[in-house]
Amino acid sequence: MNYSEKMELLVDYFRGSEVARGDGKLGLELEHMVLDGETLEAVSYREVGGVEGLLRALTELGWESVTEGGHVVGLTSEEANVTLEPGGQLELSIAPRSSLDELEDIYREFLQDALSVLKKNGSKLLALGYQPESGVKDIEIVPKQRYDYMYDYFGNKGEYAHNMMKGTGAIHVNVDYLNEADYIKKNAVANYLAPVIYAVLDNSPFFEGEIYDAGSLRARIWDNCDPARCGYPEGVFAGRFGYEDYAEYVLNVPVMVYKKDGNLVYEKEDKVSDVMDEHTTEEELEYLLSTVFPDVRTKGHLEVRMGDSLPYPYSLSYAAFWKGLLYDRKNLDFLYRRYRGVSPAEYSETREEVRSGKGGGVVSDETFSFYRELLKAAESGLAENEVEYLEPLKKLAAEGETPKARTLNRLDRGKQRALSWCEIDLTPGDGMQT
Repeated sequence: MNYSEKMELLVDYFRGSEVARGDGKLGLELEHMVLDGETLEAVSYREVGGVEGLLRALTELGWESVTEGGHVVGLTSEEANVTLEPGGQLELSIAPRSSLDELEDIYREFLQDALSVLKKNGSKLLALGYQPESGVKDIEIVPKQRYDYMYDYFGNKGEYAHNMMKGTGAIHVNVDYLNEADYIKKNAVANYLAPVIYAVLDNSPFFEGEIYDAGSLRARIWDNCDPARCGYPEGVFAGRFGYEDYAEYVLNVPVMVYKKDGNLVYEKEDKVSDVMDEHTTEEELEYLLSTVFPDVRTKGHLEVRMGDSLPYPYSLSYAAFWKGLLYDRKNLDFLYRRYRGVSPAEYSETREEVRSGKGGGVVSDETFSFYRELLKAAESGLAENEVEYLEPLKKLAAEGETPKARTLNRLDRGKQRALSWCEIDLTPGDGMQT
């Protein structure tokens, strides 16, 4: 199987993932920190009342366990999956749904189950971009073979690769595309808006237990993880970037770990193209696509990945934001025209400013103004019955605060109280629905 045939295999996969007009749905991946209720330290996987114990308890509430090496490392249900990030961060993945109401219902059901167990153990569930108290050296890695391989691989990569694995929390929004032209626009616009999201929705007020008041910590960590597989493909801001361009990007990324005949294989030297052959299955292809981590990743959909984890109901508001921008033709076309006016050098400079925190990490008035414009545009792109989902982000923007600033501005009350708004604690009437 030559290189061109491998590229064709990827392109055919991307083309086969297209959806019919009007069928566009939204999926969510929401990561949470499981923390000690008193110290805010990360709850470990193996400890009594730890993360594995939480998963086992949830099986008694109807979830089906996923095991590896005798350990429970995930859960499944008819509507969602629970997986663990390397440091025990709890991720809920909700398959694409037509409405935000459906996403919220599924999310709330999971939270009610999880919180009923955590409260008995004296633990809390917080949505943050980075662990608030524990250092990554003190966080146990989840016993999954994939993570052992990744941990070793990243050992001589970027300075913050292990911080990425064990310390970060994110929210990912998954969107469909109609055809290659639609894919090009949505991919370009999401990449174009990445620095804005890194800046205005920064929710990482602490790094290794200390205050972090510089620029976006998430941008800093991912830009110092593994440049070969993170950030954004160079061609995204060099003109038209379609299926073949993304395939070319993936084929030339170092493979790290891949699946072959049902087994995981660790590989430090080869590229993705080197391990593909005529026997590569769709499952194996999808696994390879999951080992690259750009801000906007292509699998069976477009995965928008640059957001720090946000507490409920801000997380649903974030989903509404992207739905209103990317699924509304007028908004998408307008933002695509703006993207086309940005040169690779200008974009690189903008990302550097966000990461380095020029101005002490304070978001510029210009950036906040643009973000408020985006919120208005998103509102116009949503159905009338979903506009209310934008309210949490609109209120935060009106106050001129980033999530990080909201916490740090209240730090005189103590870390626990300053972070209380990031704690997920459902109460009657809480949420967007009435």
